[in-house]
Amino acid sequence: MQLQARHRRIDALAAVLALAVALASGCGKDRPRNPEVAGGAGEPVGGGTAVVALAADPDVLNPLLSNATIAGVINAELYDGLADMAEDLTYRPRLARGWDVAPDGLSITYHLNPWSWSDGAALTARDVVMSLGLFKDERTGSTRRSLYDNVVGAEAVDDSTVRYTLARVVPDPVQATWHQVLPWHILQGLDPSTAGTWPINQSPLSSGAFRLESWAHNRDLTFVRNPAYPGTPARLDRVVFRVLPDESVRLLALETGEVDVADGISSSAAKRLEARGDLRLVDCGGRLLYYLMWNCVDPVFADAATRRALSLAVDRERLVSSLVDGFGTPATSPIAPALWNHDRDLRPDACDVEAARRLLAGAGWRDEDGDGVLERAGRELRFEILTKGGDPVREQGGVILRENLAAVGAAVEVRAMEQVAGLARVRAGDFDAYLGLFTLNLYGNPAPSVRSTATGEFNFGHYANTTVDSLLDVALGERDRARALPTWKALQSTLAADPPAAYLFYPDNLVAVNRRLRDVRPHMLSPVNNLDEWWIAPADRRAGQGGR
Repeated sequence: MQLQARHRRIDALAAVLALAVALASGCGKDRPRNPEVAGGAGEPVGGGTAVVALAADPDVLNPLLSNATIAGVINAELYDGLADMAEDLTYRPRLARGWDVAPDGLSITYHLNPWSWSDGAALTARDVVMSLGLFKDERTGSTRRSLYDNVVGAEAVDDSTVRYTLARVVPDPVQATWHQVLPWHILQGLDPSTAGTWPINQSPLSSGAFRLESWAHNRDLTFVRNPAYPGTPARLDRVVFRVLPDESVRLLALETGEVDVADGISSSAAKRLEARGDLRLVDCGGRLLYYLMWNCVDPVFADAATRRALSLAVDRERLVSSLVDGFGTPATSPIAPALWNHDRDLRPDACDVEAARRLLAGAGWRDEDGDGVLERAGRELRFEILTKGGDPVREQGGVILRENLAAVGAAVEVRAMEQVAGLARVRAGDFDAYLGLFTLNLYGNPAPSVRSTATGEFNFGHYANTTVDSLLDVALGERDRARALPTWKALQSTLAADPPAAYLFYPDNLVAVNRRLRDVRPHMLSPVNNLDEWWIAPADRRAGQGGR
């Protein structure tokens, strides 16, 4: 893939699906069951170690509780679901060998494959039932709880059969009931209200092709092949996820060969890296979103007019050109642009300083003392933007946002913090505005970040709009996409008029891959999407580095 081609925009899901099908064709079905069997020239062999760079340490290795995108990447390799989203964004059997939807659409029954955890314990229907219960339990405090609003519960028909009962007919029962499965034999009897202290958060079991061998916080996580895995074994012996928060350090590690894979490559670096013969660049754009979330509990941001005005003050084109060298698209909504229900007719807010000033004046903001900062009811339009430190895009983006907002009378300070500490403040509601990067889900449901009842999930700003809630109810209950699309569009228009956040831009996610790694297919699902299929030819393994 040539770098010049990366300026394309994803305007239709068909383009994504065509690419995914092309990538997936011929893969997986003919893999040898034994990864130690050497094939002929160019055929996969087992063994070796790959090193993947992470921009931050995961917050917690428990999908019930994790909020950080990086934790999601790691957890996806440890915890399976009954189904698995494939590269064409359709669901395929995983822990389950298949499923049946009841004629009335109010239940779905899964039939499990024989499976086991990395400690050898059997994975059965009771693991599945318990996991759903924990995701739904208010005491657990899962940020994904609202995803299961339409699921009444699950029951184990027998050890290999699970039936989910739905509160109403839903467009996709598999999507509605998808969740990762946790080990019952480890969690049974534990108090859900103490989930934040469970040992599994740091020492998880695995139902995937790799298991966690060690985790040295803020340094690295080491995965090894899971000998208890009942599926096709992973080809690599080991994968080391190395935590390198500084971009310059990650780039140097790529160029010296200390790291084999890194995502979030800046556009300026990508041009240099692709000029090298030992690295290739892959664009996995389509589901990332930079956004500026408002704390709607704060009187400054409580009214829609103020939030809308501040959104109009932002120069999104400048953000894209300055921060990612054009490798991105101004954003319109919290629905990934690759998906069918993304409104392609909705235009992103253009920077309009005069319109922003008029809206602020109409909302009661005046510069009474002539110091250039607006006031309302005795309070200045002065606030702090919290963001992640060590990320040049967010740190430099904060500077541009401060300039943009100053032009309409807002006094802004930017505070960059270490990611885990910063997210803790955001989750606690201890922020004015938060400049973040969100990985949008691929089932087109923004409810966890915009529904009024999702304040324990990703609606950290306590945004509440009854029209948004009603539109979500209608859209999520319509099985026919053609009939549902107008409702999804109405939802996105409402979010533009009454924004919970200023949606800034969708960046392209550029992934650098060392060519010594074979069969690596970064995807919008994950930069390490097909990790179990990666392999290294013996001649390309590095002596003196643990057989890498």
